[in-house]
Amino acid sequence: MADSLDSKDYETGSAIRTFNIIETSVGPEGYEVLLEMDLDSGYDLESVRMKISHEDMVAYETSDIHEAVKYALGFFE
Repeated sequence: MADSLDSKDYETGSAIRTFNIIETSVGPEGYEVLLEMDLDSGYDLESVRMKISHEDMVAYETSDIHEAVKYALGFFE
């Protein structure tokens, strides 16, 4: 069940310390990536699925899925 919270009532987010790509598959609409992430709060997220479209890859100006995941998660240089 997804909770819908009004962002004006809550501060959101916890920084992602690290992430690992466990599995990647490509389909006609883009990539599906299985991730594990370590959060700054001390929690770990396992078996997180992220979808990145081919259009996202073009927007991120990369053909490297690892780079695209970094950008999607907010890791910018």
